[in-house]
Amino acid sequence: MSTPGEEPHEQTPRTPRTPGSYGEIAPGVPRYGQYAPAGWEPPQEIKDAQARLTSNSPLAPASKYPGFQGAQAGLGSDSGASLAPPNKVIVATRMIMAAGVLQLLGLVVWAFAMTTPTGQELIRAAVEQSVANNPQALADAGVTEDQLFASAATLLAVMQGICVVLYFWIAAKLRRGRTWARTLALILAIISIVLVPDGGSYTLYSGARIILGLVAVLILFRSPAKEFFLAHKARSKR
Repeated sequence: MSTPGEEPHEQTPRTPRTPGSYGEIAPGVPRYGQYAPAGWEPPQEIKDAQARLTSNSPLAPASKYPGFQGAQAGLGSDSGASLAPPNKVIVATRMIMAAGVLQLLGLVVWAFAMTTPTGQELIRAAVEQSVANNPQALADAGVTEDQLFASAATLLAVMQGICVVLYFWIAAKLRRGRTWARTLALILAIISIVLVPDGGSYTLYSGARIILGLVAVLILFRSPAKEFFLAHKARSKR
């Protein structure tokens, strides 16, 4: 239809298309909704893909597929990636680190006590009490009481520093699922109970530190922490 003064446009008649005349997606593959010619069969690649989907054989590993960039950590890779620790293992390691912080505070207090007259008197009193219980030990060592005081104070400071490092080191290994670290934590927890301070009583500081360690060990030997360490142990044997 045209307006006055305009010439009518000629419309090109559409040529009806027959099935099979729409072109191909790929050589030998008809388009969607298009009738395949009589006797048409899909290419061999499509047949192979259909056979794999309908068979019961497992899929090829991811590394066999194009574009594989390597397994990601924590997704079942056999390349040594560690399993993610459950929340209870994280809580237990934080309790162990909290015990390490208490040990660090004890080291700071001890170092400060070694530099103040009041602290030195307290340390000297503890050394004198130990010498009074075993006076022959001082004579056999061939040292004076002042030398024994300095040696004992320095030795205790070094031991506390080692304990601080040990707490945080074990916590790090526990998060990585090391079974031996869990066993070591149990042994140290037992030792902390056996080594009762002189006088057979615990201070609030030492009691809190020991309770944190014991509760952490109990968590590590219960589910789901137990299964977490067993899974890492089984993986290490592969």
